[in-house]
Amino acid sequence: MQIAHICRQYAPGVGGLENFLASLAQQQRRAGHDVRVITLNRIFNGDGKLLSERERLEGVDVVRIPFFGSKRYPVAPSILRHIAPSDVVHVHGVDFFVDFLSLTRLLHRKPLILSTHGGFFHTGFARSLKSIYFQSVTRMSLKGFRGVIASSLQDRDMFEPICSGKVVAIENGVDTEKFAGLGAPTGRTMIYFGRIAPNKEILTLIRWFSRLREREPGWRLIIAGKPMGLSFGEIRQLVEQTGTASAIELHETPDDAQLARLIARSNVYASASSYEGFGLAAVEAVAAGLYPVLSDIPAFRRTQERLGFGTLADFRDPDRSLPPFLRELRQFQDEGRTRIDPAAVVRPFAWSAAASNIEKIYRRTLGTDVRRIGPVEVEVHSQDSALSRIRRGLDRREPLMVAFCNAHTVNSARADRRLVDALRRAMVLNDGFGLDIASAWLYGRKFPANLNGTDLIPALFEKVEGTLRVFLVGSPPGIAERAADVFARCYPNVRIVGTQHGFFDTQEDGAVARRIRAAAPDLVLVGMGHPRQEIWAANHLETIGSVVMCVGALLDFTAGAVKRAPEWIRAMRMEWAYRLLLEPRRMARRYLTGNLAFLLAVARQGVAGMALAESLDVRDERSSRGSA
Repeated sequence: MQIAHICRQYAPGVGGLENFLASLAQQQRRAGHDVRVITLNRIFNGDGKLLSERERLEGVDVVRIPFFGSKRYPVAPSILRHIAPSDVVHVHGVDFFVDFLSLTRLLHRKPLILSTHGGFFHTGFARSLKSIYFQSVTRMSLKGFRGVIASSLQDRDMFEPICSGKVVAIENGVDTEKFAGLGAPTGRTMIYFGRIAPNKEILTLIRWFSRLREREPGWRLIIAGKPMGLSFGEIRQLVEQTGTASAIELHETPDDAQLARLIARSNVYASASSYEGFGLAAVEAVAAGLYPVLSDIPAFRRTQERLGFGTLADFRDPDRSLPPFLRELRQFQDEGRTRIDPAAVVRPFAWSAAASNIEKIYRRTLGTDVRRIGPVEVEVHSQDSALSRIRRGLDRREPLMVAFCNAHTVNSARADRRLVDALRRAMVLNDGFGLDIASAWLYGRKFPANLNGTDLIPALFEKVEGTLRVFLVGSPPGIAERAADVFARCYPNVRIVGTQHGFFDTQEDGAVARRIRAAAPDLVLVGMGHPRQEIWAANHLETIGSVVMCVGALLDFTAGAVKRAPEWIRAMRMEWAYRLLLEPRRMARRYLTGNLAFLLAVARQGVAGMALAESLDVRDERSSRGSA
């Protein structure tokens, strides 16, 4: 897979987003993907020098492009030229790239994914104007994105109202090995490392620390990071005012080796930040063995809850927050180190799970394994792979439901929630030309093969080794028996162990399912008409306990009760037109009005993007720990 990551700033810039993207790119490169990072050619708050246009950093190609405008909204239209070879485009942060790539999506035709990283609400600057922009322009731009990865639960709650159905919460992965075990076991040295930005509230931390020194003079504070809107000159001025110059060390833009040495001298990590999208540095610090004291904000509350220890503090009120911090720190040093293993508590934050879940989003976006057509998820198979999956279910005697989806199925599912729920329990295969049109529009290519049940069942019967016990359900009385005779005559290895017409009352549903189970079939073919057959099969799959395939008019075709289109018409994918000619009154609404409605709905879906959050096998964190 060719993946293009787009972000405003990357190495040699430093910060949480840069670290996140570098780690994600490495994970994806190790997984065998072709990964590129496209970023701007100057570092904000840097020396203004142009960086090299192309560079390879740790196996990842980095492309840097020119821009104009402010650092808050840098304009870089040449991005279009650089995403051309990509299979998926992953944008990090909400800025010009989100708006521009969404606006030009009909030109570049690339699937777009966004990672939120806090949006653009990191500071209080122009908050009212930002909110108006977010609710209008950002809402419109995100219509062009296939999926939105919320970097935190806070981000999920912020983005869900403007792009409902597309948001999946995957908390940021953390490089838990980077500083693992470096921290000092005891002592009185705390460190802050990360961006030196206004929202990090470094000045508030210094004032809080000065009050800590009044209580316990032996404490020291290390502040290390890259200035991003707050200068070290401003910090030094406050340090002098508070009389803490002898106890505070300032380290501007340290590299990882320097930072590791600073962490090794520390035993506490402190952050007074007023806003965090996630808070990577705090987890890296805990992995190093440091005790965390963090501001009481949503992202840090979540981190502390997942870690199971640490202090949440109001840094603006030292008199109230210092006593519990000192008490809890002593308890941790006396007892906690014997029962808390830093490597174990940070394991859920590690990159492996986050990268895996992000790849699931890519694969769903590209339709590699599953393609979402309307509310129906259709699996991507060749005939051989579909038959292999069904044979595996037969061999294991597992409850497996197989259904077939055509344009009429999608239309029915839009109007019938019961059908949607039933199909979510099934292996759904594509049937018909309409699904190919939808797939080409939404995913850029057709399905590998047309897998209608009328052709797949004979192929299955021919390839199954040994005796296959089959039960037939459906059609008017007598039809299933006639179909059974044909199957037995044409396929010597098929043994029909029972039949049941499809005109039984709903009160008999359970009894019919139990009778089928008693016959011990390997395979049950259900042809009771759509959507009844799918809903019935889903409701009784566990009772039946075998492979159940919903086969529509197969029994009628096999028994000769309904004439099937000649082979040359089927080869042209025009069987629907043949059935329309045979039964114009019954089929006109389905094939004329219905097909037009289907195509219009697919066009709308293509413009609006896929509702990935409803289809991804990624746990939402409203009721559980989550995906990361």
